This record gives sequence, C-alpha cells and structure tokens, in this order.
Amino acid sequence: MSTQHYERLYDYIHEYQNLLYDFYSKDIVAFLTTFYHVDTQTTVWEDEKMFGGSYDRVGEYSGVKWNKILLLPVYYIDEITTSFDAQDIGYIKENDSTLVIPSTYGFTPLVNDKIKLEQTYLRPTNDVYPVFNVGGIEKSVNADRLFWKMKVHVEQSVTITQVEDQIEDVYSFFDYDKKIHTLADTQFLTRLLAKNEDLKSIASDDLFDSASGYYFI
Repeated sequence: MSTQHYERLYDYIHEYQNLLYDFYSKDIVAFLTTFYHVDTQTTVWEDEKMFGGSYDRVGEYSGVKWNKILLLPVYYIDEITTSFDAQDIGYIKENDSTLVIPSTYGFTPLVNDKIKLEQTYLRPTNDVYPVFNVGGIEKSVNADRLFWKMKVHVEQSVTITQVEDQIEDVYSFFDYDKKIHTLADTQFLTRLLAKNEDLKSIASDDLFDSASGYYFI
C-alpha cells in the first residue's frame, strides 16, 4: 500500500485576509480629518482633589497637551444622532456618532482626543464642520489586526483655537506608506516622491542608450 505524503497549507487564509485588509486600507471611502491626540508624555495631570471644579481641559490653567496629526483618514462614520440632555444650565443638544481608524496608524486613540473634519487648510472658504470629542473607545476586532472604534460627540465648549494653543508637536499622515511621520519628514518624503515621478517620466522618453547602458538627460 502506497502512502502519499502531503503538507496542508493554512497560510492562504492569512494571505486572503491581508489582501482584504490592504484593499480596504487603500480603497474604502475615507474622510480626511485633523486629529488631536493627547500627548501623555508632556501632559500634566492634576492628581489632587480640587474644590473649585473639574480639571481644566483648555486655557491657561490646563496642563493638557495634544499632538496634531494632519490629513488623517477615518472610516465608517455613522449617522449623527441628536439627543437633548436637561442640565442645570438648560437643555444641551448632544450630537453623537462613531468612526473607525485601523491599528496600522501606530497609536491608540484616547478619551478627550479631538477630531476636526475638513479643517481650514482643506476648506479655507467654507470651514463650518464641527469639532468632535472622543468619549469612548472599543476594539472593533479582537485580533492581531484590529480597528479602533471611537464614540464621538460634538464639542460643546472647546474650540479648535483653544486646542491649537496647547499643541506639542505636529505630524502628518503620508498616504504613500499609510504611516504617520513628523511634518518635516512628510514634506521631505513628498518632495522625494515628486522627484521620483519626474525621473520616471524623463526616463520613459527614449533616453536610454543601449550601447552604453546609461540614461542621457
């Protein structure tokens, strides 16, 4: 009786998952935002009880610092729901929604992060979009590759101008590699990418000399 030796391969499952993940991370509809991520290294937290009120998030007495991330894509924005909450100062209009970012960005969102849709540098003549505050975070997928699902609500009392006064560092999302870099590195990579495109265009114009093996410009 002959025995056939074979090895069952399971990697195709993860290859299929990577295909879908890469596809969606590149081709699904994304909304560009300016993301203000709490800088836990430089933020000064009040660790004592205060009789005057809650810890100030903005203003001269606040120790909160944010890192500003430009052009950060977010996904799966749900329909904004509106509710009214009766408080001492009157009825408060609450606008809530949810949105998702992948873990490949390299950071974990935190409560009190701020999100601004279509900021001034994206819409300089019609910047009427609200500022969202992150009120809760959950793992959308409990696996090695996961998404962060954030519950957000429209900020009632904090403006972007106040947040900008407490910026620690500025970063930017670079679409080519889907990573976050410092603003200076992003500008350098953009210039480098543009130069490579120019060289590619020049090299394709029959400038290659087969006898010498050189490109003549």
